[in-house]
Amino acid sequence: MLKSMCVTGKFWGEAVRHAVYILNRLPTKALKNQTVFEAWFRRRPHLAHLRVFGCVGHVKPAGPHVKKLDDRSVKMVYFGVDEESKAHRMFDPIRGKIVVSRDVIFEESVQWKWDSGEQESDELIVEA
Repeated sequence: MLKSMCVTGKFWGEAVRHAVYILNRLPTKALKNQTVFEAWFRRRPHLAHLRVFGCVGHVKPAGPHVKKLDDRSVKMVYFGVDEESKAHRMFDPIRGKIVVSRDVIFEESVQWKWDSGEQESDELIVEA
């Protein structure tokens, strides 16, 4: 996951967290093609909320006083799902913090360009 979206190695913990979240929701032979989630909660897991690890997302700021000409979103990097709530874990490379938010619009084909702090699309990577 880190290599496919060119995420730096210092975020390997976030990649492991996301991989374990996914693996617990995939069928396994040990449980006769049942998921770990299904064995524990007695219902099938919902997977529509999953996105591509490391993609760019536009997060709505949480501040109550947004002015008319202020930015309506902040570009961040998707690092998985928060297990304690129905929200996404987003990394803000500008501030260097993880933000948990439900108000996110994703661009799954776009990855963050870690060298310059800007985003980069897949088309640019393929042509380069």
